[in-house]
Formats: sequence, structure tokens, C-alpha cells
Amino acid sequence: MTSQGNTTPTPVAARAAEIAVQRELAIDSASDEQAVVLKRIYAQRDRIEARRVALSQARALRARSADHVDSDAPLLMRLIAFAKLHPVAVAAVAGAALFAGPARLMRIGGIVLPIVMKMRSGR
Repeated sequence: MTSQGNTTPTPVAARAAEIAVQRELAIDSASDEQAVVLKRIYAQRDRIEARRVALSQARALRARSADHVDSDAPLLMRLIAFAKLHPVAVAAVAGAALFAGPARLMRIGGIVLPIVMKMRSGR
């Protein structure tokens, strides 16, 4: 016995088919000039809807990937992702840097930067 797939349309597909039929009826009952305008309107609505769907998909992908840091990403991208994930820690470090002042930051940077560079080249 071979099983055949369910051919009942989903609610979204049924609604899309209904809208397509309504558009065809509107175009058929319109004059030639009106039909041209209606076709442009429908094309523009389709473009706007496609753009909305694409933007929502992009937002969903961005939101899904925003909760982790990719270890193969460039350092700047990892720092940005870290800052998004831990804004309080970044604010605390920025506050400590402001409190320390530029001269002390230069001294600390002169000590820490070579250590970080050795660690990065050891990878």
C-alpha cells in the first residue's frame, strides 16, 4: 500500500490562494488602464510583503546567533559579541579605565599587550 501525502492546504496557503483569486477577479472586471494600475499595486504589495518576510527572517537569525560567540570570528567581532552579551561587565571595565586615567592605562597596556600578543601567537 503506497501512502500519498496530505493534499489539504495549510491556512497560509489557502489564504494566499484566496487572495490570488480575488486579485484575478478584480483585474478581470477592471478596464485595461485600471488593470495595469492594479497589477502595479499588487506587484508593489508583493515586494513589500517579501521584504517584510526577509527582514523578519534576518532578525530571527541575528537573534539566534546573538546568544553565543563564534570562536573562529575575528577578534573585533568576538569583542562586539562579548559586549552585547555582557554589557554590565563592559561598563565596569570602561568605568575602571576612566577612573584609572590615561597614564596608568598606558602603563597597564604596556604590560598586558605583550602578554596578550604572546598568547595569540601561541595558538
